[in-house]
Amino acid sequence: MARPTIVAWDGPLGATVTGVDLEVGLAPDIAALVVQALAVHRVVTIADQRPSDAAYARFGRLWGDPIEFFNPRDRDTAYPEVIRISNAVSTPERLRDGAMHWHQDSSYEAVPAAVTMLSAVEAPDGRNETMFADLTAAYDALPVAQQEHLCTLRVVHDRRGCSPELMFAEERRGAATRDEPVPTVTHPLVVRHPLTGRLALYGISGTPVGIEGMEQHAAIELLVGLKRHALQHEFRQTATAEVGTVLIWDNLAVMHCATATEYSDEDGHRRIIRRISTKRGTDE
Repeated sequence: MARPTIVAWDGPLGATVTGVDLEVGLAPDIAALVVQALAVHRVVTIADQRPSDAAYARFGRLWGDPIEFFNPRDRDTAYPEVIRISNAVSTPERLRDGAMHWHQDSSYEAVPAAVTMLSAVEAPDGRNETMFADLTAAYDALPVAQQEHLCTLRVVHDRRGCSPELMFAEERRGAATRDEPVPTVTHPLVVRHPLTGRLALYGISGTPVGIEGMEQHAAIELLVGLKRHALQHEFRQTATAEVGTVLIWDNLAVMHCATATEYSDEDGHRRIIRRISTKRGTDE
């Protein structure tokens, strides 16, 4: 079997993989190359793909245990790890554009999401980009003394969302979608990637509400500063979930933010996306 081609994007992160067929499945050596490509490039698109739900779910499991989304309304019946996201006009206002803020998926969970992928069933051309910020490069750019200090800190995360001071003007907070109480969790402010060994900032936006052992004002001031640092142009990239392409990102190495969605049921404007997230441990 021919080896896939991996072409890095212009910019700080990202690569396109061609020459694989997710519907047929990947041989172990090819699967290992794709997994490594994501670890190295942090965001990857796989071109020329229209996998069935079964093939898509099988591919997602290359990155760990699948996460079954807590809202059963959005789950695929046969493959509950596959959820469908749409821009249907019937979408309640409080649930619209809920990912239009900088975050890392499931950072409020004790074991957060490691990898997320999107496969478009329908999508308007050239719209609905996802923005990414490279938290590995952002960490590398900090002074060594600050890196060493940050490695000693643990951040407190709350599913209900981050402290208001951490929401920037262009962001929109997602509405709570389940009512039962969820306890806060803590994660290291710096995590080590289990495949590359590289260190990255983690959980500086989306769900942080404080830092263990630190006065609240100082904690928020530190997190705001790190977020502004990570959102500098040199750490930014965008990608689009297009029909025929699978978009994947590494939640341990980047944070992301959706762009505003047009809600429509008209032909050429509908957006139906299949999403999978998986869990994998971090070296804390």
